[in-house]
Amino acid sequence: MKKVIKVGTRSSELALKQTAMVINEIKKFRQDFEFEIVKITTQGDALIDKPVSEIGGKGVFVKEIESALLKGEIDMAVHSMKDMPYEIPKGLKLMAVLKREDPKDVFVSRDGTQFMDLKEGAKIGTSSLRRQVQFKALKPDIQIVPIRGNVRTRLKKMEELNLDGIVLSAAGLHRLGFENVITEYFPPDVVVPAPCQGILAVEIAESFDNIFQEFYSYIVDRKTFFEASVERELLKAFGVNCRQPFGAYAQYRKEKDEEKINIKVVYQKEDKLLKSEVTGLIEETDKMIEKLIEEFGGI
Repeated sequence: MKKVIKVGTRSSELALKQTAMVINEIKKFRQDFEFEIVKITTQGDALIDKPVSEIGGKGVFVKEIESALLKGEIDMAVHSMKDMPYEIPKGLKLMAVLKREDPKDVFVSRDGTQFMDLKEGAKIGTSSLRRQVQFKALKPDIQIVPIRGNVRTRLKKMEELNLDGIVLSAAGLHRLGFENVITEYFPPDVVVPAPCQGILAVEIAESFDNIFQEFYSYIVDRKTFFEASVERELLKAFGVNCRQPFGAYAQYRKEKDEEKINIKVVYQKEDKLLKSEVTGLIEETDKMIEKLIEEFGGI
């Protein structure tokens, strides 16, 4: 008899797609497991009329799922890692899985106009403070209109609210097969992504770790693992949440026998938007983070 693993997830189209991606990858190597998907509604899913920064920050998308893990109602959960607070409840473990999807932010224009060519006063939909400050820095005359909801909902709101465009993540659109709606990609040099944007994570109860380790090696990607680890360290070091604009992107690369990491950070301190980057060996990550904080004049 096959072992049945209960997998918790939010119920949106994207969350279910991402959960299926993880399950299907495991099945390639372990046909002796069966999976049951358990849909869980989180506070963040229920309260879609308010910005995330006003209803509790990142944790609003995961608390109910983590509660189910701790109660033993599910064995593992699949998350977008960018939704995860740095602090994980005692008794749980969080691990990056699969290869990172494109981490960039993208602009979806209602009529195909490029972002910098928009008329003065153009209305742009996004509730992310990180996106708001960076896109306003690029084009100060735009108007920001807060919108939330799943990908289809946001695309619909663009039409209903007569917005000139909206800002989304490339990763979500790619995974749903919506690449055709993207007008423009913004590289991390221009708009720094949210920490762990494009990365999927599996969260488990420690009691499930022995079973999880039987297949974790099949679904972990070395480059993604390092990038996620560094970006979550940046979250911790800067002590930020959804109430403060913050972006971080770490790009791992191997040169001969050396493993290097390039770190880009954007950080709002008081009324100033600060941006910097640093490159070094992966084992010097802590020193690089300290250098960034020092460059910003502390946090």
